[in-house]
Amino acid sequence: MTGELRRARLGVSIVFAVCGAAFATWLARVPAVQEQLGLTTGQLATGLFGLAFGSVVALLGAGALLTRIGSRAAVVLGAAVLCGGLPLVAFARSAPVFVAALVVLGVGNSLLDVAMNAHAARVEDGYGRPIFAGFHAFWNIGGLAGSGVDALMEALHVPVSVHFPIAGAALLALALWGRALFLTGADRGQGDAAFAWPSRALVPLGVIAFCGFVAEGAVNSWSAVYLADVTGATPALASLGYFAFSGTMIAVRLVADRIVGRVGAVRFVRAATTVAVLGFAVVLAAPWPVAVVFGFAVVGLGVAGIVPIAWSVASRKQADAPGRAVAAVAACGYVGFLVEPALVGALATRIGLHWALSSAVVVTFGILFFAPSLRVREAALTR
Repeated sequence: MTGELRRARLGVSIVFAVCGAAFATWLARVPAVQEQLGLTTGQLATGLFGLAFGSVVALLGAGALLTRIGSRAAVVLGAAVLCGGLPLVAFARSAPVFVAALVVLGVGNSLLDVAMNAHAARVEDGYGRPIFAGFHAFWNIGGLAGSGVDALMEALHVPVSVHFPIAGAALLALALWGRALFLTGADRGQGDAAFAWPSRALVPLGVIAFCGFVAEGAVNSWSAVYLADVTGATPALASLGYFAFSGTMIAVRLVADRIVGRVGAVRFVRAATTVAVLGFAVVLAAPWPVAVVFGFAVVGLGVAGIVPIAWSVASRKQADAPGRAVAAVAACGYVGFLVEPALVGALATRIGLHWALSSAVVVTFGILFFAPSLRVREAALTR
C-alpha cells in the first residue's frame, strides 16, 4: 500500500467528518435560528423546503459537474458553498434571505457529499478491498462532534451570528487540508461528455439507496417524537433514541468493510436488512421507552452499511465514470431522505405515529429483493 493512498484515505475521512459536522452545526441550532429571526413554524418549514430544494437541484447536476471538473475540484467547491452557507444563515435578517441561505446550504451539502464519495470510490479502488463504509463512519463522527459543539455553544449562550462564521471558517480550513491529501491526477471519466444517462444496472442500487435513506430518515426525524408521544418518555430519555442509533451506526461502519470483504456485499446487505427490520419490530412492539431505545440501536446496526455499500458497488458497475454513477445513486437515496418525513407525517395524522412508522419497515424490507444486484464484480470487492 503506497503512502499516497494512505494519505488520500486520511484526507477523504477528514472531508467526510467536515461534511457531517457542518450539517449538524446547522441542524442542532435550528431553534436558536428560529428564535433569532422570529420565524413562524410555516416560515421555518419553507426554509427547510429550500434546503431540500437546493439539495435536489445540486444532486441533479452533480454527475455532470464531476465529469467536467473532477472530484478534487468539486470537493473544494462543495466545501466552500456549504461552509459559506453557515454564516449566510446566521446573518439572515428576513424570511426570504433565510430561505435563500438554506438553498445555498443544501447545494453545498449535496455537492460535497457526492464529490467526496466519488473520490472515496477512487481510493477504495486503489486499495483493492472494501473501505467505503469506514468513510461514512467519519460522517457520523463529525455529526456527533458538531452536535456536541452546538450543545456547548447553547450552554455558553453564544449566538449563531458568532458561532456559525467561526464554525464555517474552521471547517472549510479542515476540508481544504483533507483535499490536499487526495490522489492526484484526473478521475476516470473526467473530461467525457458532461451528460449521459445512468446505466440500467444502477437502477436497483438506486432503489437500495432510497430504501436505506428512508430507514435512516425515519429514525432521524421521528425517534424522539415517537419515544415522547407513543411511550411517554421524558425529553432526556427521548433524545437517547437518536443517540443510540448514531452510536451503533458508527460502530458498524468502522467494521463493515472487513465483514463485506469476507462474506460479500449481497450476504452482508441481506443480513443487515434483516437486523434493521427486527430493530423496527422491537420499536413498534415494545411498550417501554428503554426497550424502544434498544430497538433504535438495533436499527442502526442494520442500516449502517447499506447505503455505503450501494454507493461503492455503483462506482464499480460504471467503472468508466464512477463519479457520475455515485451521483445517480446518491440522488435516488436523497429522494428517500426527503420523502420520508412527509410520508410518515401525513400517515401519522390519519392512523397515528405508531402505525405510520411501520411504513419505514415495509420500505426497508424491500431491500431484500434488490440485494442480488450487489453481486456484480463481487470478486473485486473481496480480493
